[in-house]
Formats: sequence, structure tokens, C-alpha cells
Amino acid sequence: MKSRAKFLLTAVPAAIGVLSFAAPVSPAVEDQRFGVMTHFAQGWDASWISLITQDAVPDVRDELYWQTVEPQKGQFVFPGQYERYMTELKKNNISPLIILSFENNNYDGGETPYTEEGIAAYARYAVEVLRHYGKQIKAVEIWNEYNGTFCKGPAAKDRAVTYLRMLRVAYAALKHERPDVIVVAGATSGIPVPYWEKLLAGGGLASMDALAVHPYRYELPPEGLEVDIANLQNLVRKYNGGKPKPIWVTEIGWDTKASLAPGDLAIDNMIQAKFLVRAYALLLSADVKRVYWYLLHDDNGLKMGLIRDDVKRSPKPAYVAMATMIQQLRGASFIRREATPSYLYSLVFARPSGDMVRVIWSLKPFVVAVKGVTAVVDIQGNAAAATDVLNLNDSPLFVTGSLIGLPAASLATETLLADSNLDFSTNQGGNGWSYGAFIGNSCAFSLLPTYKITDWTQAWTGKYPFLALTASEQHPSSEGQMPIPAVRRWVSNYTGPVRIAGQFRCGTQGDGVGVSIFVDGQRKFRQLLGGGSGRPIVQTFDFIQTVHRGTQLDFSVDPGPTANIDYDATAVHVTISKEAR
Repeated sequence: MKSRAKFLLTAVPAAIGVLSFAAPVSPAVEDQRFGVMTHFAQGWDASWISLITQDAVPDVRDELYWQTVEPQKGQFVFPGQYERYMTELKKNNISPLIILSFENNNYDGGETPYTEEGIAAYARYAVEVLRHYGKQIKAVEIWNEYNGTFCKGPAAKDRAVTYLRMLRVAYAALKHERPDVIVVAGATSGIPVPYWEKLLAGGGLASMDALAVHPYRYELPPEGLEVDIANLQNLVRKYNGGKPKPIWVTEIGWDTKASLAPGDLAIDNMIQAKFLVRAYALLLSADVKRVYWYLLHDDNGLKMGLIRDDVKRSPKPAYVAMATMIQQLRGASFIRREATPSYLYSLVFARPSGDMVRVIWSLKPFVVAVKGVTAVVDIQGNAAAATDVLNLNDSPLFVTGSLIGLPAASLATETLLADSNLDFSTNQGGNGWSYGAFIGNSCAFSLLPTYKITDWTQAWTGKYPFLALTASEQHPSSEGQMPIPAVRRWVSNYTGPVRIAGQFRCGTQGDGVGVSIFVDGQRKFRQLLGGGSGRPIVQTFDFIQTVHRGTQLDFSVDPGPTANIDYDATAVHVTISKEAR
């Protein structure tokens, strides 16, 4: 029997400013897909810029605050702090993405601009920034997280409408001054589809060259980001004659943290590095044009940086992972995701040289025999001998060569009948799903009367406080000590055995929730989640149930034994499938 030598990873030292790589270094061409958020406008020392290089982090995103630039109405100044960091960036051939923000005390009472005067003044400030720094600034972003906490005053009454007014005026002024400047818009916290639909339906695409989003997944791994981006691009096509528009992710990152309860995600420095590479690879596979990691270095208690904020400015594994990824993918174009089992990710890129490089990881560790590999590098820049066995786990590998031997996607053995997230409907009973509540401890199902659309979400609601069901969440309520569980019900149109699988997931705050599944009014199980005492925050389920036409399956979230409804939002995902015949 032929012996198989495994890939043996050999450490290659990597230090700030002197990064060594085992594989041949790609040509040092500019690739602005890889960026990082900085806070030089907030007082960071400009000497940090020496750590931003084409080999480590080739692009940055920062700010030039309106209030600072226009301290007196009509008088524009650029203080030494701004001049120093912009000059240092220029010396290093870095053209930063500049956020144009925030309010100015000279206009609209210091609130977010909403009057014609305030909006026109914002546009003048934007133009003055371009005039002062010239071609060093090639891209600007109109505000930051306007859909969230960075919009205040009358503008917040209808954020989308006011933002569109400001965007149109600013875009016209910027393009008149510099037709070549890239105007990036939205910069939304998350990817709030209702808010984006308002922007796009209102004609926003005509006043933006790219859409910006901040799809943080603080409590979740990166997998799924590519689906969220695809959903946004589908929305763009709806309002853009079937054509796409560039999408930039101008903030994303993970803070390191301990697990606070069973099922809560723990993130250490190495996991942060793994998530960075997986996130960038997935976003590039979704045709995202630029991605900016938040932050360059740890700051104000946040451990999201690529570098520690210590005397030595010590690189974290994420810094080395970023540099390794840039070296491996600089100038490379995404080709395809290979058809592999759902737990295995193999994303194929073509380098400018014509070589194929794959970013490969597996959420389930396994060993696979392969052929055609010419080089393997891990996310810390360690090289392996090109033999015929890959050890795969959740830490990505960069694999160069033709690579033959990855397992193919398994043939479907089940037919999906329902998916609670994908099937979410604006109509009660749509796609077989209804949205309601149990009153008290009975199983009498009461339909929720109101479908409500906000800037953040679309939800079924009722008269009870905080009671709501969205595509992915359920929030219960109470009346005095009487619990009001939030319930989503599926009514079967099929007769036979079905597989019911999914999970409930609550947060770590509050006193916890109770989760239950009922079949025709009979409780299948109930579990308390969260609330301390070592209770888990996740309950998965996967069981076979015989149903008939009209069988009612209820998925319930109640406020727990004390009926306290604080922090009770619970993620719920259910799939119901039948065996393929």
C-alpha cells in the first residue's frame, strides 16, 4: 500500500515591516480590495501609517470631520492633525477612502442636516475637502451608518428620505467638481433590506457609484456573508434594469471575547485571524469590490485590531493573516466555488500569472487525498511540501495548482418542503406559514394583525409590547405575569414522514427564554435557554415526524419562567423536508 506523506507546515517568521512568505511573492501591484479602518482623524499618531503597506494593508478608510473643517460658517480650515496624517498617507502612495461626516453646529442646530441650507452646506464641505487634497482622494463615502445611531434630530423621522435628499445634492456637487471621484453611499449598519429598498426605490442608484454596507456578524462566524451580499445585489438588479452595481464592505470585523454561555461563540486571536481570511474570501466570491477590516489596531477597549496597541505595536495573528492573504490573492480574480459538501469551502481564484489558487477550509476536520498541488500556505505564511494529502479544518489554506480529489457535493436525499427564513411572507398563511402568539399557557393560536416595515426590518406585530416575528427572529411578550409566546406556525400540505431540523438561539443577556415545538397542539419539547446558571443559548433539533395535510407545527418562544421580556429576541430557523422518492 502506497504511503502518503502529509503536508508538513514549516513556520516562516513574519514581523511588522518585514514579512516573509514561503510561496513566490506576487507582483507588488496595487489591489485596493484589501483595506483597513483607521482613526487618524480621532487623534491616532500618524506614525502608525508606516505599518500600512502594499504587502500588509494597502488601503485605509478614515474621516475629515465637517465640524473641524468648517468651524465657522463659510470658513474652511484643515488642522495640523489632518494635514500630518494625509501627508503621511500620500508619502506612502495611499489614497484613503474618506467618510464625509458628521453634523455641524453652524447648521440645523447641530443636528443631522435636513434643511435645504444644511444639505447645501454639507455638499460645499464635501467639495472643499476634494479641492484641498486634490487627486489624493479618489473615493468618498456619504456619511456613516445613517440608518443607525449617527442620524439625529428631524432627519431621523424618515432616514431614507432625508438621506436621499442629502445624497443627491452632495453627489451632484462632487461630480461637478471631480467627475472621476467615486461616491460611495449607504454605509449602513448591517444590510437592512427595507431601508435599502427605500433608497433604491427612491432613485438612489443614480446618485451613487457604489453601495457600502457593514455586515458585522459579532456572534456568528463568517459563513453566510456571501448570501447576504447576493440578496442585496438581487435588490439592486430589481431597481437597476437587471444590472449589478459595485458593493463595498467598508466595515467588518470580530472582537476577541470569551464564551459567556454554552453555545456562545468564543473568539481568540487565532479565531479572529481565521474569520478574517474566511470573510474576505467569501466577500470576494460575492463580487464585493473592497473590504475594510475594523480596525488597524486595538483601540478604546476594542480588541478588533490587526495590531496590539502596546509599546512594541505587536502584530496579532490577524495582521499576518491579512498580509498572507494579500500576498496570495493580490490581483487574483474569483472564478468559482467548487461543488463540495456544505461544510467544505473551496473558492477558486486565478492569479494574473494564470496560476489557480484556492482558499480552502472545512467546518468539519478531515483528511483528503489530492493530486495536482504545487504549493500550500497557511494563513500565518507557513509553507508545506506539495505532497498528496491535505489536512483540512476551519483554518483556511491557500492551495496552488490544479487540485484534483476534493469530495463532491452529496446528492440530495431529501426534498425541501419549507424554510422558515426563505419562506417569510407578508401574508398570513403565505408559503404555509402563519405568525402569531399563544395567550398565557394555552395553545390557542392568535394571528398577529399588523405587518410592519421599518428602516431595519419587516415584522409581524400585535398589541403586546415588543411582540414581533421577523424572517429570522421571534420576540415574546407578557401581560403582567402572563407570558405571551411568539409563535410561527407551519401547516402541512403533505402526508408522510418529514424531517424537522433547525435551531433556536438567544443572547447571553437577560433572564433567558423558553423554546418549544408543538405538533397539533401537543408539546414535543420545551427547553430554557440563556439567563445564566450554565444554561445554553442554543437549542438545535432534528427529528422525524409523520404529518398529514393540515398538521400544525408550532415553533414557540416564550419569555421564560419570570415573564421578563428584556433581551428576549431569539433567532429561529426551521427546515422541513421529505425523503426523495
